[in-house]
Amino acid sequence: MKLDELLDKLQSPIVVRPTRRMTQGELENYLDKAADILRGNADHSEFRGYVFALLFYKRINDCFEEEVRTHAARFRAAGIPADQALNLARDPANHHFIVPAAADWQTVARTAKGQLGQALNDAMLAIERANAHRQNNFDGILTGKIDFNKQDELPRDKLVNLINHIGSQTFDRAHVSDDLFGNAYEYLIRNFASKAGKSSGEFYTPAEVGFLMAEMLAPKPGMSICDWSSGSGGLLLQCIRYVKKHGGDLRQLFLHGQESNVATYNISRINMILHGVPAWEHRQGDSLRDPRHLTAANRLKPFDRIIVNPPFSLEDWGYDTVVSGDKFGRLSFGLPPASNGDWAWLQQIAKSLKDYDPATNEAGQGMVVMSQGVLFRGQPEQTEEEDGQNQKADAEYLIRRGFVEADLIECIVVLPSKLFYGNGVPACLLLLNKHKAAERQGKTLMIWASRHFQKANPQNLLRPSDLMRILVPWRAFGDLSAAKRLLDSHAAQLTREVEAHRDQRLADIEDAYGPVLAPLNDLKDEQSRIDALDLKVKAVNEAIAPDHPWFHPLVPLKAEVDRIQARIDAAGHGEKAAMKARLVQPKRALDEARKQLVAAIKERGKQVSRAVKELKKLKEERDAREQEIRLAAEREITHLIEATADLRRMLDDPDEARRYFAVVDRAEIEENEFNLNLPRYVDTFEPETVVTLDVAMTNLVNTSKFASETQRALQQILKKLVSTSVETN
Repeated sequence: MKLDELLDKLQSPIVVRPTRRMTQGELENYLDKAADILRGNADHSEFRGYVFALLFYKRINDCFEEEVRTHAARFRAAGIPADQALNLARDPANHHFIVPAAADWQTVARTAKGQLGQALNDAMLAIERANAHRQNNFDGILTGKIDFNKQDELPRDKLVNLINHIGSQTFDRAHVSDDLFGNAYEYLIRNFASKAGKSSGEFYTPAEVGFLMAEMLAPKPGMSICDWSSGSGGLLLQCIRYVKKHGGDLRQLFLHGQESNVATYNISRINMILHGVPAWEHRQGDSLRDPRHLTAANRLKPFDRIIVNPPFSLEDWGYDTVVSGDKFGRLSFGLPPASNGDWAWLQQIAKSLKDYDPATNEAGQGMVVMSQGVLFRGQPEQTEEEDGQNQKADAEYLIRRGFVEADLIECIVVLPSKLFYGNGVPACLLLLNKHKAAERQGKTLMIWASRHFQKANPQNLLRPSDLMRILVPWRAFGDLSAAKRLLDSHAAQLTREVEAHRDQRLADIEDAYGPVLAPLNDLKDEQSRIDALDLKVKAVNEAIAPDHPWFHPLVPLKAEVDRIQARIDAAGHGEKAAMKARLVQPKRALDEARKQLVAAIKERGKQVSRAVKELKKLKEERDAREQEIRLAAEREITHLIEATADLRRMLDDPDEARRYFAVVDRAEIEENEFNLNLPRYVDTFEPETVVTLDVAMTNLVNTSKFASETQRALQQILKKLVSTSVETN
């Protein structure tokens, strides 16, 4: 290698933090900051629409530009001129989604502050029109209920800050995979839900609850699934994940949703698109007043599975529209009270479940989240003989009785408190089945699942171990022997899911950090070699050799100096003086080259040292994140092991099992006047620890902060009580 080539190599910069893919955690932190920019200016239930719309806009813009670059490079490689290649690359036929040139993010983001709001409105509308032909229609998805010109809600400075923040990151697939962005979008929905107060319940169901509901419903390819109160679409996505996990063809799932809130409806559409859902039938409107999934005969469309988390105890549910008769025939069990729509939802679900089909041995099943009030609100008819007064049966009692007599309720799960954002009402899950298996007919499984959960702020969480405590009794339908047989396989399956989630997150970390850290070992080796060099003049001159990795370019220069020096040494006394003049220029050239090379090596050493230091810090950061992920997984697996042991103990003792679940037949429910409150059937009583009097007094003395005189008095009383006890015995 020539000297100038080596100098160029030594002086080339070392990029220690090149562009890399974002990790899940980094993307979530980034989205948190995007949400934080707007806080304080608009209600959470309102401003979330701005953030979700802008992120979706930036995502499809960056993916479109990425596709344009890829297609243009392919066309140029085929010999097509650059301008023509670029035009071909922008052909809508080559893209998933279209971003018109006038709506390009960079163009819009550079708009003056005073015109920025209108520019964004125009860009959003242009994108909707450009993609109107797509299967997943974009109509209103970026403009419904969103106006970037509303300065009272979205001040210009805040909007500029938000645009700058979102524009600081590239969201093409090279930087953020589809799965990563889809998961982060769900994280952001959860983030908003945690801070949106009472309004959060209308658009988000905690993922753990959704997971449990999908596991209990067990949807299959070929089924139609509906969420009549779809919110942000999370429950339908849980059904998709269940089918995918079991190897099913997602293209054979027929998904339906309806959502009344326009902004939430659009968020759910975006959520589905970002998760790559190929097709779904989504409607906007009030499901109780105006159900939109209808047959040709204008009746409710029947579904194989219904999964829904409707608003709890909705006061204005549409009583006025059905009080004189319901044209959809939903209220066959009775008219719910005007002030509470819980049983209106339940009757709509029951009405829109498919009837039993002997050919497939399948019937419609529905899973719904409800306030626990549906289990016991409403009183039966009372007579003077019974309680001294006449009282007609309440509407909710009559409807609940109708559901029990129709054998629709297969399972009830009472959940821990504080699981749902913005709602402290105790909740339960009801699984409705239009045709139970023969061995389950006339029976209802009741599971008391409120004891085991992880306390957190602002909401409590269900861990995999807590879910197992529900799923095992459910799949065994309360049979203790069957539950014991299922226990190990369920523990193993949930452990595998924890491990898969851990491995996915570790792969995500490695995908982000691995390419950046790849040069670290080579740089450390180079640092060691540079540190081992002696760069003094004499040492360098002595080390110059053709095979030396650093000093070999100096070989020709030193050879020339040595050649002239040899001739001088061999010359006669009279010739030496004249010949020494010839040595000046070669020596100067060698000295100058050596100085340049030594300076370049020293500078390279500094660069390498800085790079190694930076990459070591990055490696420590990577290792810390990986360790955090591993520890979290270990905790979950430990909880699963502990829960498995506890369940095994519980299943060996019928009395202990009764504290958690029970299979109740219709006769017992009738005896309880159709009250489904679980403490009537499951032993929910928590036994108190018995402490003897002498121990209690000792504890009081030991923990008391009373004055010493009081303590002495208590001790004397204790002695008398103990001695009296001994004499009595």
